Amino acid sequence: MATYSLTVVNDSELAEGSPAFSVVAELPEARAGGALSTAWLTQVIHPGNRYTFTWDVTWGFAWSASGVAKDYQWRANGGIPADPTSSSLCAATFDYTNGDFELSYATHTPAPNHDQLYVDSTRAVPKPSVQPSSLGITLNGLPACVVDAGPNLQYIATLHPTYYIVAGSLKQSQMVDVATLTQTEVLSYATGVADLTAVLDDENNWHVTRSTEADLAAVMRP
Repeated sequence: MATYSLTVVNDSELAEGSPAFSVVAELPEARAGGALSTAWLTQVIHPGNRYTFTWDVTWGFAWSASGVAKDYQWRANGGIPADPTSSSLCAATFDYTNGDFELSYATHTPAPNHDQLYVDSTRAVPKPSVQPSSLGITLNGLPACVVDAGPNLQYIATLHPTYYIVAGSLKQSQMVDVATLTQTEVLSYATGVADLTAVLDDENNWHVTRSTEADLAAVMRP
């Protein structure tokens, strides 16, 4: 299993309110609408400092007894590991029994295609107007994409995230619409590339390169 890393260098003058730098892992379902991404990895990095995020590509299912709403923090109430390559771990069932939600592996699962995860909700799941609930796909144990739940629905998550680095004041697991964010930059983890360095310079421009090729002196203030 590959381990990825991102070193973020804050060479800007963003200081007011403890500047937070976040990595967003946007799944296609969030990009197409109907779901929201989250501030997946978040760290305060003061001017002149740097921080390295690291993660493994491990997936999971999660649920929350609350709905999806932009700018609010999503908090899981339960979850189970997921594996898109496994016939027993690629699909889950979301149910509501004895006054509580339950997420379990599906009894009958589709053939795994290595690219997608599936969740089917039962007829017992309350309508959002009665009791809001939501489902999340976790990456490395943290929610990356969340969607409102309801009865008799199927949710399909395509596991091809587009990674972004965001400078600002997002909180961990805050739900976001990437299209409305500012001071963002795409992080391109091309084939064979597992480590990147991103520098926010003193004019608030991003400079992203492979870590082994990063020339910090060329973009940072002397």
